[in-house]
Amino acid sequence: MPKASQLSKEEVSKILHLKLLGKAVKEISRLLNRSKSMIYHVLTRKTPYEPKPRSGRTRVTDIRSDRRIQRISPNQSKCRFAKLLGLRG
Repeated sequence: MPKASQLSKEEVSKILHLKLLGKAVKEISRLLNRSKSMIYHVLTRKTPYEPKPRSGRTRVTDIRSDRRIQRISPNQSKCRFAKLLGLRG
């Protein structure tokens, strides 16, 4: 069975608008030529049709902290290397 094409933002807004007007899911699917399951999927999402959150382990640090660590770490390794050579006290 082929994969369905993704909905455009325009189609999503049409689905939400038609539902607000009181149309049934079956009617909406027939008007937009989409499956009922796709309509239900759009209507039951917590946020209006955004990609699913990724599964997996959550991040310990945020992106800003990662950049800070990367910026600091090369300097510290140079300091340690200089200490080993006896260049710094």
